[in-house]
Amino acid sequence: MDARPPLFVVSGPSGAGKGTALDWMVLSGLVRRVPTYTTRQPRPTERDGIEYNFVSDEAFAKLREEGQLIEYTRTYADSYYGSPRELLDSQDPMPLAAELEPTGFVKVRAMSSRRVIGIFVTTQTENELRKRLAERGQARETDNRLRVRSLQQTWAWVYDYILVNQDREDFLGELSTVVSAELIRSRGMQYITALQQEESVQPY
Repeated sequence: MDARPPLFVVSGPSGAGKGTALDWMVLSGLVRRVPTYTTRQPRPTERDGIEYNFVSDEAFAKLREEGQLIEYTRTYADSYYGSPRELLDSQDPMPLAAELEPTGFVKVRAMSSRRVIGIFVTTQTENELRKRLAERGQARETDNRLRVRSLQQTWAWVYDYILVNQDREDFLGELSTVVSAELIRSRGMQYITALQQEESVQPY
C-alpha cells in the first residue's frame, strides 16, 4: 500500500501535447505544476515560473553546482533542461505535476519520496507531428525532433500510461480518467493508512 502524495510526470515527443495535458491538469485544480528549468528561449505563450523557469546557461550551471537540480539533460538546439529538488519532497500533500524527459522520469521515480505516476503522450503518426511542429514555427527542426521522438518512444514502456493525442477531446477525456482514478486511489490509500495507524495505538 502506497499512501505517499502523488507526482504526475508527463513526457513525450515535442509537439505531442504535453503542454496541453499539463494546462488541463492545472486548470482542473486537481494538481499543482512544478516548473522545471531550461536554458532555451520562451515561446510567445510561455510564462517564466509557470511553464518553465527560463534561465541563462550560467545560471543553469550554478544551479547544478549548488545541487539544486536532481538531474538534467541537453536536447534540442543544445538547450538544457533540469529538474528541481522539489520533485523529491513529499511534505506538501498537494498532488504535483511536471514535464520531464524520459531519463529524468526514471531518475525521479527512483529518488522521489512521492508516488510517481508516469504519463507518456504521443501522436498517432509522423505526419501529424510534422503538422504540429509546422504550426508552432518549428518546421526547420522537424528532422531532428523526429529523430529524438524515435528515441523517446523506446522509453514509453516504462510509463504507467500511454496516451495517444489524436483528437483533443478524446485525449483530454482519457487524461481526466487517468488523473481522477489515480487521485481516488491515493485518497483511499491515505485513508486506510491513517485508519490503521489510529487503530494500532488503541489500548486493548
